[in-house]
Amino acid sequence: MNPSDILRLVVRAVTERRLRSTLTILGIVIGPAAMIAIIGATKGFTHVITEQLTSLGQNTVIVFPAKDYKLTYSDVLRIRRIPFISHVTPFYQASGELRKPDGEKVRVTIYAFDLVILTRVIAGLEVEEGRIPPAKAYASCVLGSDIASSEKTGARLYKPGAALTVKVPVIEDDSITVKNLNFIVSAVLKPYGTMMLVNPDKSIFLPLDAGKALLAQQYYTGVFIVVRDVDRVEDVVSRVRDMYGDYVEVVSIKQIAKTVSNIIHVLDVLLFSTSSISFAVAVTGIMATMFTSVMERTREIGIMKAVGFTSRQIMILMLSESLFMSVVGGVTGVAVGAVGAYILTGRTLAFAENITFTAKPAITPDLVAEALLMAVSVGVVGGILPAFRASRLPPVEALRYE
Repeated sequence: MNPSDILRLVVRAVTERRLRSTLTILGIVIGPAAMIAIIGATKGFTHVITEQLTSLGQNTVIVFPAKDYKLTYSDVLRIRRIPFISHVTPFYQASGELRKPDGEKVRVTIYAFDLVILTRVIAGLEVEEGRIPPAKAYASCVLGSDIASSEKTGARLYKPGAALTVKVPVIEDDSITVKNLNFIVSAVLKPYGTMMLVNPDKSIFLPLDAGKALLAQQYYTGVFIVVRDVDRVEDVVSRVRDMYGDYVEVVSIKQIAKTVSNIIHVLDVLLFSTSSISFAVAVTGIMATMFTSVMERTREIGIMKAVGFTSRQIMILMLSESLFMSVVGGVTGVAVGAVGAYILTGRTLAFAENITFTAKPAITPDLVAEALLMAVSVGVVGGILPAFRASRLPPVEALRYE
């Protein structure tokens, strides 16, 4: 028999038992569809999260106070004496509310630090219009792209030289009052995207001295450290922890990215194992279908052997039938899974008010190949025993079978 004859006989056998074959194929579809949809969507989100972490700069370390410890300028001087550090800047942080010219109210995050190293702390950040203000320009600010534009129309609302007012809650004399802070836009940043620790698009950046003068904060919110060499990040983190113990929290972007990568690896294994369960169910389904087919076609098999078909040819024919259904189910499952992955990633993943993620599914050739290989394996495993049984049927007994 040549391949065209095998394909013709297989298609005829499948179409003659259309309902049973369709149900078997649907059982096979579930496996690759689940694998493509779940793993593709998960990898898409994890890729975005990992990319955002690394974009902050793997040589960036952030120090926050803990146990009511207050960070002061003396701490900055102490940290600067640590080897392998290229830049150190304390920062102030506050939240506020801005009413745009189009009437829209937005929550914004205000950061005040040495803006000279803004693009070093947040790698890839670029100025679209204007220039970074000098250190003594207290009333000048740098706007994120979302703040500078209308959310509804996308039109630019603020340009360099424009004025804006932000309402900021300030603690004065043990009471909280809302102050109206007026700023002049010095620069507008290019769209950047959401990050896990900082969202530049929804932030306002001020020179360091403006933090104490305008935000009325006596102590630093934290300290940004830029390490000269990414290989020295762990040394710097260790020295800061040895220096302060539990009185500060040290956040290393490199260590976070490494931890996330390890979690993603474990998650990939779990997702693969979970989706593989559906393949085990499909093996049972296709085996039942093929055994039933062998029983129904016992006389047909006897006639085929009587006219000269060998046991090997019968086995190839029956195995080809199960492989055909597996390939059809696998290809269909990949297509259905791809649609499902886009549906799963169509929703925005939100962690906080200003931290949201959108992603595209990571449907890679390797993932598609794994899904198709698993589907073909279902056909081989589920069809090998019924095909072997069919090939071993004695022609005389098969012809006498009712």
